[in-house]
Amino acid sequence: MGGFRLILAVLVALSHMGVVFYGYGIGVFAVISFLIISGFVMTALIEKNYSSLKAIPSFYIDRAIRLYPQFLFYFAIACAVIFISLPNTRQSAALTAENIVPSLAIAPLGLYMYGITLPDILPPTWSLGLEVFFYLLIPFLIIFKLRGIAFAISFCIFLAACLGFINSDYYGYRLIPGVLFIFLCGSYLYRVSYNERLILGSVVGISIFLLILILLGVVSQRPYNVEVLAGIAFGIPAIHFLSKIEYHKIDEIFGNISYGVFLNHFIFIYAAQALGYGQLTNSTIAIIVIVAFICSGISYYLVERPALRIRHAMRQKSKTERRTVNIAHQ
Repeated sequence: MGGFRLILAVLVALSHMGVVFYGYGIGVFAVISFLIISGFVMTALIEKNYSSLKAIPSFYIDRAIRLYPQFLFYFAIACAVIFISLPNTRQSAALTAENIVPSLAIAPLGLYMYGITLPDILPPTWSLGLEVFFYLLIPFLIIFKLRGIAFAISFCIFLAACLGFINSDYYGYRLIPGVLFIFLCGSYLYRVSYNERLILGSVVGISIFLLILILLGVVSQRPYNVEVLAGIAFGIPAIHFLSKIEYHKIDEIFGNISYGVFLNHFIFIYAAQALGYGQLTNSTIAIIVIVAFICSGISYYLVERPALRIRHAMRQKSKTERRTVNIAHQ
């Protein structure tokens, strides 16, 4: 799925440079697939390496080591670029200790709508905050077999948001109560039994049905409900198909640079703004994407790869401990 993740990261970058699809946000569409992938990958990771209560702290450390190296690297660069190149702007107003300190915890970035942070330094990182809340929940949902009830509650909240009873932007796209079921769709995709297949098929069917009603004007269109529904209807079958494809080295390389592209493209947008490119042309957009690719490859090898060794060592230790416990109980 590495190549797919890179495509999604590029779609997010393009959306932040003003590219839309018939007026709809391609970045929102891409984020939904990211959430489904996260649910799939975290379920696989927990079942293989962190499937006990004792292992949950190690899982959290694993995730922190995954997120933080490149996040801190690009967050620091973004702060520097804004400070030097964009004085007296909305972005420079976010360069305060009151904003930076909670932002470094990542999770508060997903709660910016409550005034906890300003998401103007690296705007895409609000979704990392959402990811962190999922990471906090998913080990308990799997270990205590609570995915079903969590899925049902979250899906009801999402439907209420999609239909306009509550805020469709926050509860239908950005906050964990309304989108947890999207993560869990990915979780169910990891091992698809008859029940999981029925749930996933129902979600895809309901999403397509609601999408048609909205496009026909029967149901009111609200912020992001079209993009989110389209993302669900596309993402579930796409990721199910991609999960069956065998590993390939090139796909791994694409996956390795996807996170960096997701994080760093706004830095180059800021640089373009500082150079006077307020309206980005197609050639400027192409240059930004290419530079984002190159810098992401460099940051992966210099920043993330050393941390990757630590994560692999932790997983091996967890597996060894689990085998030891199993032998002791035989």
